[in-house]
Amino acid sequence: MNILDYVDFRGDILFNERPLNEVDNLIFSELSYLELASLFGDNTDIEFTISELCQIYAPLRDGLDYPFSDPWPLLEKCADSARFGDVMVKYFVNEASKDLHSQFAAVTFIYDDGRMYIAFRGTDGNIEGWREGFSFSFMEETEGQRRAVEYLNKVASREAGEITVGGHSKGGNFAEYAAAYCDESVKNRIRMIYSNDGPGFIDAILDSEEYKAILPRTLKIMPEASIVGSMLSGNETVKHIKGTEKGLIQHDPFYWSVKGTEFEPSSRKGSAEFIEKTLTTWVEGMEGEERQQFTEAVFETLDDSGISSLADLHKKSFRALAAIHKAKKRLDPDKAKLAKEGFKRMRKAAVSTLFNKKPKQEQQND
Repeated sequence: MNILDYVDFRGDILFNERPLNEVDNLIFSELSYLELASLFGDNTDIEFTISELCQIYAPLRDGLDYPFSDPWPLLEKCADSARFGDVMVKYFVNEASKDLHSQFAAVTFIYDDGRMYIAFRGTDGNIEGWREGFSFSFMEETEGQRRAVEYLNKVASREAGEITVGGHSKGGNFAEYAAAYCDESVKNRIRMIYSNDGPGFIDAILDSEEYKAILPRTLKIMPEASIVGSMLSGNETVKHIKGTEKGLIQHDPFYWSVKGTEFEPSSRKGSAEFIEKTLTTWVEGMEGEERQQFTEAVFETLDDSGISSLADLHKKSFRALAAIHKAKKRLDPDKAKLAKEGFKRMRKAAVSTLFNKKPKQEQQND
């Protein structure tokens, strides 16, 4: 059973009968990927129920491109359910800045007489969003993280109910960061924080009192074979769950296995642990300045190659590889050697995952 089946199973039970759970959390996080800019514009007073939104959104969905699965089937099922149909959708924002290397989108769902789920979108098709994700490895605050704090404070100032925050992928990072650094009066209203396979943080954030304060209310949910959520560190409670597909595809929320009203628990896959170790070794082997230099070199050369979206990256894959190779050449010899070794290890890990083989002992000890 996945989140679509869950709506069929649970859709007739209202939130005031059974409160929001971890599966509901992922549903709201996935709905944040809907492209709603043409419906909301800059008007923060506009609101729709999910049922109304489905009717208006239907003719707009053709031609839209999503980095993961199309959220339309989920919206359609939610719209027809008693549990989700009357949930209000408000405060949608979607911003991308090439100058600030940022991509930020968020939306608020209001249910059960004023309770809120504030959903931060993960990385979409804009390449600047992926650049920002890489920036988590060397920046204490990205532009998207800063905007997440502002958004949470602003919504909380306009709505009085209990708050849950969450997001998928990069959105999970934004949710944790916003909850940690929002106004104290807002933080006191937060019931729960969900990071759905979201990346972690650098030590400066992990060591902060603001971050430590939210840990008792924070849950990270990670599919057994996905590695996005293991990028960088985190001290929150982690629940590993089963996926219905293999490997990195499990990052897609539609492949998370649901059992009843929870995700089905699992143990971490050995191949994922190996990739996680590889990436950790690669990242920790560079100082913050080196991580920044490498990230800027890669994305500047991608930009020079005319690649501005995931669609471009797919269509121009050979050009992208050439851009990354060029980026490595822009580093000094010691850093270039480090980058080369890092890519070598990642290639080994990718091969191991692709063929679903147990990593060789010599790779583990490399």
